[in-house]
Amino acid sequence: MALTVEQIRATESDEALFELLSSELERLIPKAYHDERDLYHRKVATLPRGLRAMAGIQFFNVSMAMDDLAWHFGNQNDERDLRETLDGLRELGLVEIAEQFEWAWEFMKPYMPKLKNGIGCGEFSDGRSFSEWLSDVGARDFVAPMNEMIWKYCEQHPKHRLLASCIENARKHPERFAVAQAYS
Repeated sequence: MALTVEQIRATESDEALFELLSSELERLIPKAYHDERDLYHRKVATLPRGLRAMAGIQFFNVSMAMDDLAWHFGNQNDERDLRETLDGLRELGLVEIAEQFEWAWEFMKPYMPKLKNGIGCGEFSDGRSFSEWLSDVGARDFVAPMNEMIWKYCEQHPKHRLLASCIENARKHPERFAVAQAYS
């Protein structure tokens, strides 16, 4: 059954609301779609804007928990995904983080063809690791202050990090997450 505004409003705890939103997103975009990027992006484009934003920042949320902003571009370098992340951050009110993300993306743009060709997170032919390469091109130094700002937000929301913004937004604007309303 499609998620409704009434269900969102009736969900009292933040944790229950997060589970409700996550379940709805997984129902609409099953994990099998994640491997087929064209299909994934067609499906994401049909989501209500709040769920679309949530989908857009999920992978970035993981990158910031496990790595950092520079490393994220090795993990995710399809420009459609990066655009969804940037738009999602903005939609969820994470404007400062969106600015940091956009600046990092601009810095990484000259390297995107290399990253798209599978260099990201691997080892280079000269034996350098991806981490060493990020340092060599100046990406580590460039994003260091950005990482600190993003990690500070994540520390304030340890349970869901960047995705905590989805809870706040769903409470303020449930119609942006309700599937039943989006299609009626």
